[in-house]
Amino acid sequence: MNVLRLYRNPWIWLGAALLAILLRGLLLDVMDVDASQYASISMEMMQNGSWLEVKHRFGDYLDKPPLLFWSSAVSFLVFGLSSWAYKLPSVLGALGGVYAVYRFSRLFYSEQTARHAAFLLASATGFIVLCNDVRTDTLLLGTTALAVWQLAEYMQFQRWKNLIGAFLCIGFAMLAKGPIGLVVPALAAGTHLLLQRDWRNLFRWQWPAGLVITAVVLLPMCWGLYQQFDLHPEKPLNDRISTSGLYFYFWEQSFGRITGNNVWRNNAGPFYFLHVYLWAFLPWALLVPGALWFHFRNAWNKAFNFKKYRLAEAFSLGGFVLTFIALSLSKYKLPHYIFVTLPWAAVMVASWLNADKKAEVPELKRTVPFFWVFVSYTTFLLALTAAFLLIGFVFPGNYWGWLVLSGGTLFLLAGIIKNPVQISPDTLVQRGVIVAILAGVTLNFHFYPRLLPYQSTSNIGHFIQQTGIPKEKVAFFRRHGHALDFYSQTITRRMESAWQIQETARREGAIWVYTNQKGKSELDLMQVPYEMVYEMGHFQTALLKGRFLNPVTRQQSLEPVWLLKISPLRTSN
Repeated sequence: MNVLRLYRNPWIWLGAALLAILLRGLLLDVMDVDASQYASISMEMMQNGSWLEVKHRFGDYLDKPPLLFWSSAVSFLVFGLSSWAYKLPSVLGALGGVYAVYRFSRLFYSEQTARHAAFLLASATGFIVLCNDVRTDTLLLGTTALAVWQLAEYMQFQRWKNLIGAFLCIGFAMLAKGPIGLVVPALAAGTHLLLQRDWRNLFRWQWPAGLVITAVVLLPMCWGLYQQFDLHPEKPLNDRISTSGLYFYFWEQSFGRITGNNVWRNNAGPFYFLHVYLWAFLPWALLVPGALWFHFRNAWNKAFNFKKYRLAEAFSLGGFVLTFIALSLSKYKLPHYIFVTLPWAAVMVASWLNADKKAEVPELKRTVPFFWVFVSYTTFLLALTAAFLLIGFVFPGNYWGWLVLSGGTLFLLAGIIKNPVQISPDTLVQRGVIVAILAGVTLNFHFYPRLLPYQSTSNIGHFIQQTGIPKEKVAFFRRHGHALDFYSQTITRRMESAWQIQETARREGAIWVYTNQKGKSELDLMQVPYEMVYEMGHFQTALLKGRFLNPVTRQQSLEPVWLLKISPLRTSN
């Protein structure tokens, strides 16, 4: 009977489908620039055994904290060098974040609301993308969500294990991305305590004690930064000398982006993340304004009528709004920076969908207002339209993909026609998750497998491994890509001139050079003889552009690249 009940439970099947999408993403090649760079650094760490002093292409590296490198390097030691071994620890961390959202929501809301929050997060487009194109933000999302959940548990039950767990997770979050790992839980917990006027918990002596736990977690990284940089002010780094690794980590890399101390800036406007959210939180993006209004109104009522009004929680409001504002103030923004707020958007939307002004209305009989059902269907339509464009226009010809996407859409439409608007939150979320599954299947089973063959660095890396080309004989010339390092399983050397290539071939025998049109022209000018071993059109797959997505103009957007075999010049007697 229990097995039959599980078999009939739609959430089991929806969860299994989402998990299958993530598993497929594990097997896809890592993408240039960030993910392949981090995979290459992790590989180099595993090979050279330098765990505390991070190296990149044999030089000192000072940009991101080491948790991603440590976890992936350990995974390489256990499972070997592969795409899935690189991604596995981070994806597990992100799934830990989904679990944390469920457990956190269960503290303050019903079982149904908690389930909805977890599925909203796991089905968001940004979450699926972040578990494929793994960066430091993947671990940051999971560790910050775990930290906030443990903080909430501690405030409710005053258990030391939750306090220790919270500050351990904060330490791991800081090891994943820097001080933002402390800022997000602090903003979430601080907002909750202030709005609840919970002064007793706000000024607990245990908070400084918890920071000691976080400091212990950070100690190995800090020692490595001190040994690598602070003890060697003569080292040139990023066109500077006297670089303090500790100052860079605790201030410049994070807060320096707001104050202007950091050299990185792309002048993205203060509203940059608003349009990012339109796709990152699909198919739920258009529900966020309604959820925000609901939670702002609750916070206002609590602030001015605190004796009569009960506020369930304000962690999600602070974790979303204040983090969103803080990141929007940065002078350097990229889309994945805002993904750390996805868990709290999911909690806000789920709690709002399941709320009802009349407390006597049973949860299972609540219905979503017609306007928001219409808004949801509009968002679903946008996500499905994007999926159909990917499979029918951008990369056409996948008949199995057409069958799955069309069949799933017809199944969804049948349910909508049968019961169009008078639906419960449970039904609405299930329909949205089906849309997300169809979009996720299109991404990970169709779009990315057809996009990644345009990434020459991974293709040539695989080619080197498969054909047995001596990897120590391969070099970059006028073009570089971290994926070639990773998939050839070595740190590829760089050549600076055609003369150097010619001399190296004379000393060492035949070498293979990865280059572009500029490099090939220099070799032609110097009359260096070569043999074309591999030729293709390259595209930077992580930076999608309209000219590439349009099949008519795709060829014009590709950069020709080659793997050339350079043989030593024969001298006549």
